[in-house]
Amino acid sequence: MFFSFLLIIQSFRKKHFLPTVKETILLNETKLTVYVVDDDASVRQALVLLLISAGMEVVTFKSAAECLEYELKEKDSCLITDIKMPRISGLELQQKLTERKIKIPVIFLTAFDSEEIRKQVKKLGAEGYFRKPVDDQALLDGILWAVSRSVSSNS
Repeated sequence: MFFSFLLIIQSFRKKHFLPTVKETILLNETKLTVYVVDDDASVRQALVLLLISAGMEVVTFKSAAECLEYELKEKDSCLITDIKMPRISGLELQQKLTERKIKIPVIFLTAFDSEEIRKQVKKLGAEGYFRKPVDDQALLDGILWAVSRSVSSNS
């Protein structure tokens, strides 16, 4: 069963006293890079404002095809993508990144939640799955969690 990502983060934070994103960035002196892929300009803009306010670097793409043309930095980074987009979906984007052996944590956003989509996301090994509109703090916690898991698995 695929559990709600928000509940996992809240439970993890309570048990392990997980610092906030800003505290982590200050402690590590590392600026996280977040790649945002969404065909909706207003969603991209809202995410840019949120992520920059949390001290992160942000690179946006209006399509999965545009993202695939870019050389993604794998270390200290995360990719947030919409699932339903024209031509190449977010799910297909993650498949293509995996085929190219690009190891970057992926967090999916969607306005169209279904059991089938959740199964696909889980099968692809995504680090997170959020329904739009997403809670800002939950997303920031999810990014930190995904990046920290990526760092520990690459060590």
